[in-house]
Amino acid sequence: MAVKRTTVEDELTTVIPNDIIDVDLSVIKKKKFRINGDNSKILELNTSDMGIVTRLDESYQKLIDLQNSVASLADDVKDEDNDRETLSSTANKLNTIDGEMRELLDYIFQSNVSEICGSEGSMYDPINGTFRYEHIISTLIKLYENNLSKEFNKMKQNISKHTAKYTKSRKR
Repeated sequence: MAVKRTTVEDELTTVIPNDIIDVDLSVIKKKKFRINGDNSKILELNTSDMGIVTRLDESYQKLIDLQNSVASLADDVKDEDNDRETLSSTANKLNTIDGEMRELLDYIFQSNVSEICGSEGSMYDPINGTFRYEHIISTLIKLYENNLSKEFNKMKQNISKHTAKYTKSRKR
């Protein structure tokens, strides 16, 4: 079975028998990040995904509302009310809230962030003055900011290469 490369799209496509064309889009695959040096915690993210801004905007207030629900549950449980039934009910509510927070984190990043980055504890655990979910978001969002900044710089350079001959003639 002979494989023939096309000349126009040389690196992008390959023509094989039966007129099937393979298109190589591997450059747009997700990047892999190892969490805390643990090879069993590999997170795959598309750090070029501009849709994260919309998903974060849609979800952040929901996360805050869930966080407030945790605080109100803690306020509702008083020492004299700590019977088995109350504790069981509160535990169930906390598990539900944690599950909802995990779903929102996974939705924001379109990946299994809650499983990889939050396997120990709950999303509302306080860590260094923030909640676990906030720490995860702020850490991962920096990956997007850094990547998008680099990509926009590359785009400006690319545009400048193509427009330089036109802008130089205007300046004269």
